Amino acid sequence: MLAALLLPGNIWAAAGGGDLNPHWVTRPNAIEKWQDARVGLSVHWGPSSLGGYEISWARGKEIPVERYDQFYRSFNPVKFNADAWCRFMKEAGFRYVVPTAKHHDGFGLWFSKVSDYDVENTPFHRDLMRELSEACRRHGIHFGVYYSILDWYHPDWPENKHGGPGPLFARQSDTPNLARYLDYMRAQCGELIRDYGAEFIQFDGEWDACWTHEMGSQLYRDLRTLSPEVLLSSRVDKGRINPEFERTKEWNRKLYAGDYEEREREVAAGNSVLGFAGHPWQAWVTIDKTQWAYNPRPEKQLLTSEDIIRDLVATICDNGNYLINLGPQPDGTFDPREAAIVLEAGKWIRAHAAAIYGTRGGPFPRADWGGSTHKGKRVFLFVSNPGPSELNLRMPGNELMPAGRETIHELCT
Repeated sequence: MLAALLLPGNIWAAAGGGDLNPHWVTRPNAIEKWQDARVGLSVHWGPSSLGGYEISWARGKEIPVERYDQFYRSFNPVKFNADAWCRFMKEAGFRYVVPTAKHHDGFGLWFSKVSDYDVENTPFHRDLMRELSEACRRHGIHFGVYYSILDWYHPDWPENKHGGPGPLFARQSDTPNLARYLDYMRAQCGELIRDYGAEFIQFDGEWDACWTHEMGSQLYRDLRTLSPEVLLSSRVDKGRINPEFERTKEWNRKLYAGDYEEREREVAAGNSVLGFAGHPWQAWVTIDKTQWAYNPRPEKQLLTSEDIIRDLVATICDNGNYLINLGPQPDGTFDPREAAIVLEAGKWIRAHAAAIYGTRGGPFPRADWGGSTHKGKRVFLFVSNPGPSELNLRMPGNELMPAGRETIHELCT
């Protein structure tokens, strides 16, 4: 039986709420559905695409604040077609999507009842998020959202940087008021879950000192109360912003809240997010090695389709999900070069769908020859080094299993 061959720790013990919410446990059916999807599309997009530099981080740096904050007045992605996006995702092998509902610059890609700094007040006047969420349901794609905890535009976030607060929020006598900002953030996240059907929220921006373990635990509890099935990434809490994580690089899921671990690969740094984990985790990688948002410069450095395939295989063999990021153009379409690369990778992904979707990593640890996944009683080998004509793989329990082509259910090269 394959169950006896699994690597230690491959069954994820109940977790979710951390030490301050010990009774809040991740819903097994929700996390299994997310893990089964295995391959997703991250989308960094908004009015900042008009500037061609990094979303949020370019504000007050490459682009003057006054100019950056006025991009929303010209943002009009007339070629955006949610159904076309979904058809593209299915052809590329993506089974879930994570658009930047709100990045650090504070702009919302949906019609938010608590903010004027959103897509409703652009020349486009269409609810991008609603169109995409509804299209995803029609096409069978899981819909999640990215949401930044910090907000450099909102005057009530205490650690305003990159140009300070924007003009569309009124300052009050007690500004900045973190408690008031927390109400604002809960209201926005509630809209995304309740009104747009977000199945999971990928948080970011938890590093500012004003955001605490207690606040992350409270937000986790509040949003899970609103929707017991929603999944919240590990960055809802301070799991990676503490001395223990800096030392071990391991997420302490018993202490910190979160339903799955987020591992971001820093662009242009070449660092790895890999490493087997029994708990659910996600590798978050961008196709452009220099930035996450739309980059019109021809000298930009892109991953190749082969890079993406090797990256994905290493990730799923280490029991993670693979999330690749694209930055759409200002008109609402994907950069043709980037789209061609992921579509080429998608041919390989769809050809080996049985070994990818619905699988878990192992039982054989990843090594020089490649790695493995399993589903039920089937084991799949991904051989990235075709040199050996025979593999002898040691199973847990010290048994040797010869891995000639005639003895393996399916072998992917």
